[in-house]
Amino acid sequence: MKKDQYYFDVLIRCAAFGCDAALLLQESFAQFDPATVVARMEAIHEIEHKADDLKHEMIRKLGKEFMTPIEREDILTLSQELDNVVDCLDDVMQRLYMHNVLALRGDMLEFVELIVRCTQALHRALEEFPHFKKSQTIVVHIVEVNNLESEGDALYLEAMRRMNTGESNPINILAWMYIYEGLENCLDACEHASDVIESVILKNT
Repeated sequence: MKKDQYYFDVLIRCAAFGCDAALLLQESFAQFDPATVVARMEAIHEIEHKADDLKHEMIRKLGKEFMTPIEREDILTLSQELDNVVDCLDDVMQRLYMHNVLALRGDMLEFVELIVRCTQALHRALEEFPHFKKSQTIVVHIVEVNNLESEGDALYLEAMRRMNTGESNPINILAWMYIYEGLENCLDACEHASDVIESVILKNT
């Protein structure tokens, strides 16, 4: 493997971990069973652990590198943002566990579908990243991430409205707000990573 390609390949793999975690979260929601929350939480946490290991391996190599294909600060920032995507997905399952959720609200499946699509669009952008100067599609994928995050903002707004007008128990409201916030954080994390990609493109073209 060419030295320059190594960093791009690791970033692609980091994005793939986000896709894996999002699909597992979607499966957990679609087949939701309180009895399996702990097992599914541990499964997503295992993905998060692998993502951390990969990031730290790359950072160690980066610290010894004299020349890098893009600025080392950009590689570091992007790897951290991609790691944050997995962290946020991991956090959603932990929030379900902490609040002892016994059933999901209907719009949560719609929310997690957006998250899956967003992580996949981000992954496609990373696949184009090694040749970003010539790519005809990388900007399309970045825009898709931004659009999906905006859809998530609208979904979050309406979900909060429905909950606050239909739920009378303040403890339940606080618990659900915390979980919806976790879902929103996943989309925000994808957008933050795509913003770094866009920044690198602007600085290098």
